[in-house]
Amino acid sequence: MGGDFGPPVTLPASIQFLRENPDVTMLLVGDSVLVEPYLRGLEDSVRRRVQMTHTSVHISNESSPAEALRNAKDSSMYLAVDLVKQGEVDACVSGGNTGALLMIGRHLLKKIPGVTKPAIVANIPYPESGESGLLLDVGANINCNARNLQEFAIMGAVLWRVLRRVERPRVALLNIGVEDHKGSDEVREAARLLEDSPMLEFAGYIEGNELFSGKADVIVCDGFAGNLAIKTSEGVVTLMKRVARQASLGSLFFRLLGILLKPFLKSLNDKFDPAQYNGASVLGLQGIIVKSHGNATVKGFERAINQAMHEVRFNVPRVIQEHVATIHVESADLATS
Repeated sequence: MGGDFGPPVTLPASIQFLRENPDVTMLLVGDSVLVEPYLRGLEDSVRRRVQMTHTSVHISNESSPAEALRNAKDSSMYLAVDLVKQGEVDACVSGGNTGALLMIGRHLLKKIPGVTKPAIVANIPYPESGESGLLLDVGANINCNARNLQEFAIMGAVLWRVLRRVERPRVALLNIGVEDHKGSDEVREAARLLEDSPMLEFAGYIEGNELFSGKADVIVCDGFAGNLAIKTSEGVVTLMKRVARQASLGSLFFRLLGILLKPFLKSLNDKFDPAQYNGASVLGLQGIIVKSHGNATVKGFERAINQAMHEVRFNVPRVIQEHVATIHVESADLATS
């Protein structure tokens, strides 16, 4: 029910996903009056794999996270996350209020033992190679110490290994410079902790202008810097499209230029299409939650569901728990040696 568009996006995306994945069953949580019209006339092979939990209550984007947790326990978001807690579903995908989703997730699913702070990880494009990478945290935690950043790196590396089957992902820390002496004490200490990690290749520091360069598979930062980076990049892409559109409506020269540049602009749009990078996972919880961008298209929301399915099949929370436990054992050994 959440996001900017609700059922007109989430329902067609869910139906299309079910058609492409015949081994998946989906439980829809929301207002059945608004949902049922999308289910009428569905082929039996899809309809029998759709279940419905009705509630007319949903959390608005304007609701504060604390208010949502306190007063909306019969909302679609709360009920959906609770289904994960009860083991009735394997994952929850939501396009709703991010802060509320994170708080409800922490309250119901609890943190993985050893994880101090869950993080939100986003996919980011690498246009030169046509590939993508991971950026975390992008908004869950404003203040982070070195241990938090180390845990983010481990969790991001686990997800990358699952998604790409890469044994030792390249992990970098977002910083204000690449020199060893640059950055805060927390960032420099996190670098020291990551240098000898056996499960990843520490790629050092990376600056904001190299965010989309492909120099690292996973880029780690605190939630303030990550959210600022991701929102700024989205704004730049939107601005580029707007300027190109305005130019194509200008003088005859610019209209002709627009026609000539159309293949290039299409290629650029495809490389930065947010739909193919949609799906921000909440890592560090004892259950799987994937947050879809609020203004995602049908294609984008389906991409978020696909992200959740991959995490289920590789049991990402369990793998994260195993690796986080390892780094805490190593830290204890160092403290007593």
